[in-house]
Amino acid sequence: MEPKKEAEIISEILLKAASEPEFRNSLIRDPADVLGRYNVSPQAKTIIANSINDLTQ
Repeated sequence: MEPKKEAEIISEILLKAASEPEFRNSLIRDPADVLGRYNVSPQAKTIIANSINDLTQ
């Protein structure tokens, strides 16, 4: 996947997590399940999971 497109998907996921509590809670509880629905690299999934963890601490 090209980096720009992946960056856009990461941004969309993080914005959705910021604006939708139910989505954010699902992402916190089971990031592998939620992120498995998106076509992004393992590195992108790690970035998203770490970002969510940082926001909740």
